[in-house]
Amino acid sequence: MKVRDMVFFGGCAAVMAVLVLTADIKTPAEYYAMHPAEVTEDGAYITLHIDCSSVADKADDLPADGCMLDGRFALASGESVFDVTARVLRYKDIPFDHSGGKNIYVDGIGGLYELDYGSQSGWIYTVNGEAPDINCGEYFPSSGDEIEFIYVDKYFGGADR
Repeated sequence: MKVRDMVFFGGCAAVMAVLVLTADIKTPAEYYAMHPAEVTEDGAYITLHIDCSSVADKADDLPADGCMLDGRFALASGESVFDVTARVLRYKDIPFDHSGGKNIYVDGIGGLYELDYGSQSGWIYTVNGEAPDINCGEYFPSSGDEIEFIYVDKYFGGADR
């Protein structure tokens, strides 16, 4: 093999190495989680609202009106409340943490965590204004449902604030 050929193949290998090392490779599930389908008039959707108004005036880094998120988002077949919420929060680059395996609990959204404002503070969720008696990972919403995650500083057993 000639020196010229070795230089050519070495250069090609270097270019390939740079491409592979700098490429942002995602699984199909990760890609679609970051690129949700647009809501169309005939497509399934939910309305998602993240509300921290009960403590918004107590911290400078929270939105003054208490609204962390409000909008209509596509609902994929088989998605639970947790699935669609996690997908949207990742897409909107809003940090969140959860715990549990089958029994999912949302520990924090947007830097606001359970117990930050007392022993009864934390996140609850409602669907169409009512707090379901199952965790958000087991509740499967229907198209048109209104989902709300509400930060409460005192838990009253439901969506009461």
